[in-house]
Amino acid sequence: MPLPPIPSPDPLPLPMPPAVLKALLLATFTLHLMAVNLGVGGSLLAAVHALRGKPEDRELVRRLAPMLPGAVTFAITLGVAPLLFLQLTYGPFFYTASVLTAIPWAGLLALLMAGYVLLYRFVGSVASDAVRTLTGILSALLLLSVGLMLVNVTTLSLRPDLWAAHAAASPHGLRMNTADPTLWPRYLHMVAGIAAVAGLLLAGWGGWRQHAYARRAGLVWFIAATASQGAWGTWLLVKQPAPVFDLLMNATTAPSLTMWISIACGGLALFLAIPASQAGAPAKGVWPPVALGLASMLGMILLRDQARDASLAAFGFQPGALPHKTDWLSLGVFGLTLAALVVMLVIVLRWATQPRTVGEERP
Repeated sequence: MPLPPIPSPDPLPLPMPPAVLKALLLATFTLHLMAVNLGVGGSLLAAVHALRGKPEDRELVRRLAPMLPGAVTFAITLGVAPLLFLQLTYGPFFYTASVLTAIPWAGLLALLMAGYVLLYRFVGSVASDAVRTLTGILSALLLLSVGLMLVNVTTLSLRPDLWAAHAAASPHGLRMNTADPTLWPRYLHMVAGIAAVAGLLLAGWGGWRQHAYARRAGLVWFIAATASQGAWGTWLLVKQPAPVFDLLMNATTAPSLTMWISIACGGLALFLAIPASQAGAPAKGVWPPVALGLASMLGMILLRDQARDASLAAFGFQPGALPHKTDWLSLGVFGLTLAALVVMLVIVLRWATQPRTVGEERP
């Protein structure tokens, strides 16, 4: 079967080796995803606990909600760098997909702004509990819908064989990538992952601050979301294109090894989280599932990248073969800036999580 038409890469060489760009893409995407897990996942957790309305839930929301707008801000800011690295390395695929589904892609900004505004209203609202809870639910749904728009473009970028039919069916870019069988399982897999890691972060915070209900509630979220991944992950796996599925099922390949190690870490974290979530369990029991759960997340980030390259290899694209001419000055400036950003994040997070005296305000 002939290859579908794919735009040529930018004739200018990459400013650094593709392997360096790939490493920076993965590193910055990891930082972005951690902020997403806290901001978007935390919004989901806060909305559900506000809906429950029990005294311990209201207290948990009171403690959790002020962290969320800042986390979403970090998620937006930290999302710029991986998007730029993605455009540099996979530009012909990403740009084509974003044009073919232009209206949903552009609508992402409106959804993000609306969800962000409602999140601030949820945090600072003096309205009734019912109105405040509804605001939190709407904010969480809008922020999660941003993820759907991202998954929509991502899945379409990996399927050049669908581009012609997509353009013919929707020449004005109105249509979502519903012809791709991986769209919905990938989105649900992402939402469950966000909820699971948000639960881990809440549990870790509860263990650190000796907040027993936060610790147990976070672990329950992690258990439920991770258990659901058995359905979403399996659905996503069996809907992969044949080259990717065969690669993942071949135990001798690096992607297959990454997948099974990640699943093993997640499964062991789930096994350890169950007793740690029980009333009366020691607080230190939270740390093994937190560590293993985060290790599973890192493995899935790597697997995502490996699966992307395997998908595009079927269309003759090899990112490692792209021409490059290293600009050491730009690379050095970026490295120093990134290091300064990480240091700043550590300082801000340490400051933001310090106990406050009564009446002392936190931004």
